[in-house]
Amino acid sequence: MLSYLAYRIFKPLVVLFLRNSVPFQTASDWLKRIYVDVAFESKEFRIHAEKKQTKTRVAVLTGLSRVEIDRVLKTEKPIELTDQKWNRATKVLSAWCADERYLGKNNLPLDLPIYGKGITFSSLVNQYSGGATMRSILDELVNVKSVGITGDVVKLLRRDYAIVPSKQKIVDLELYGMFSGNLLDSISYNDKEQNIKEKRYVKMVLNRTISMSKRRKIQEIIKSESDKLLNNIDLELTKTSSNQGQEETYEVGLGVYYFEEKNNEE
Repeated sequence: MLSYLAYRIFKPLVVLFLRNSVPFQTASDWLKRIYVDVAFESKEFRIHAEKKQTKTRVAVLTGLSRVEIDRVLKTEKPIELTDQKWNRATKVLSAWCADERYLGKNNLPLDLPIYGKGITFSSLVNQYSGGATMRSILDELVNVKSVGITGDVVKLLRRDYAIVPSKQKIVDLELYGMFSGNLLDSISYNDKEQNIKEKRYVKMVLNRTISMSKRRKIQEIIKSESDKLLNNIDLELTKTSSNQGQEETYEVGLGVYYFEEKNNEE
């Protein structure tokens, strides 16, 4: 059950990660940090809710050693998109620009023959890719237009592997994190809450037989009706909002999202 839940949650995340050049090790480190933070911060996982969590207890909960927990706590929380570990293709590019054996006049990266004796693109990849094959690295760098090939020679076109995201892209990704995080928070809350009346509102409607010719019409209806609903709720939230500072306040809202998936007809 949980494996299916994890697969459905992680699959779109992995698509986003790969699209934005986030390697597995980086995502793994992020998840490890979150395990440690949740185990320390959530009263639910303490033996005594009002007492400070211990590293021994966190080690038991997470399966990590105390040494590893100390290492994780010394690192900054993964909140910046630029704080990614470099993937294998990036490591190759970095070495090409830094290792003096692969530099020519004025410390500019040499054009490298793919194969051969001595300094080649193959030797560069073998030394710095961490075990990836030369062909996989070369194909990837060509795909992102970091290198070009003329005959059997590879030429560096730009030193970065991934295009730096625009400000709008960064804002969009942060919003995606907020949307999905809020939904998952509500799901986690409902999983623990036993009282049906106290569970948070989480519902969806779907139909698996919408034809392609009617899909656009349904999209427009969903968008129009959802906008009306959200505008009305926004007005109520504004009218109900308290800024007098006399009571503890809560962040309250409703998220609406559209989804579709082509049916597997095989």
